[in-house]
Amino acid sequence: MASLTERNIVSGKREALADIISLIDAKSTPFTSMAPKVAKPGNTLFRWQADSLPTVTSEQAGIVDGTDVDPNGASIKNFVKDGATQYRYELSNHIQIFRQATRVSPLTTDIAVIAGVKSELANNVGKATETIKRTMEKTLCSGNLPKADDGVSQGYATRGLDGWIKNDFTGDTYLAVPAPFRTPTASISTVGTALLDETVCQNMLASVFEQTGRSQSFDGLVGYKLKQAFTNLTYTTRQNGNANTGSVIRTLNRDSEASVYKSGIDVFEGDFGSIRLHTSLFLKNNFCGYLLNMDLVGVGYGGNIAQVKELTDNGGGPARLVEAVATCIVKNPLGLAKFDFTS
Repeated sequence: MASLTERNIVSGKREALADIISLIDAKSTPFTSMAPKVAKPGNTLFRWQADSLPTVTSEQAGIVDGTDVDPNGASIKNFVKDGATQYRYELSNHIQIFRQATRVSPLTTDIAVIAGVKSELANNVGKATETIKRTMEKTLCSGNLPKADDGVSQGYATRGLDGWIKNDFTGDTYLAVPAPFRTPTASISTVGTALLDETVCQNMLASVFEQTGRSQSFDGLVGYKLKQAFTNLTYTTRQNGNANTGSVIRTLNRDSEASVYKSGIDVFEGDFGSIRLHTSLFLKNNFCGYLLNMDLVGVGYGGNIAQVKELTDNGGGPARLVEAVATCIVKNPLGLAKFDFTS
């Protein structure tokens, strides 16, 4: 008698779909994660002040003992604006609204049984929240310029990190950084990853030291190509500044019993500070990087970092709105630096 085999069954087979959904995308958002949360902006235009001290010279004449101070004389100093120099300026930036909406249909909610998902609405809200976070990271690290809401097609836009740490403000006039507080040219390197060496890093740290007068630890927000270039500093050194010349390979001794091969640099220690490297995929490119003193940067959030609001269901199914309001704060660009590389 013929027996029934699986291959003879031509109808009625149920689909075997495992309760597994694989999502490998786990990109981190280091800037919004590390930057301090600044006080909630009290208006769509968030403002703060930056101050400076006068340049000093050596005193050669000294003060004659017993002499009085002339209240109207040159020895009386105004440290706000003395007529020739203004020491204190106002910096400002606009807030920006970030929004992502999602909806699932009634059949998706009530009828469909999706493998690996208990609730498609909750699943989509979770993805919308993560998308908002990444959009904020990309925007706050960008070279975007501030814009006012025109009531038609342009909403409030915030100046991004790359738009703060620069020296050339050609064409950038709205809420521009005052000239005395723009990042010095020596604090911005454009040599590219192929010519990155210890001297480039030391000179950038020295430039910041010239502004602040103290060695400090920086958080380096870098693209992964720049991170690789830092690692290469350990193993190669150029004979000169010509990119076409060969590199001298450094041979490193390794314990024969060692079972792990280590090839990576996470911290650069220089004469005027250190750089802790944090790789990001949300910068303007994968070759650039920013030296950040976290005391000088921040993110101002309008209320909660991300709010989930229930939208009306007019028959099309339940909908949710994920919304956030934020602005990029750079308290004083003089204390920051940038690897402005494009390759």
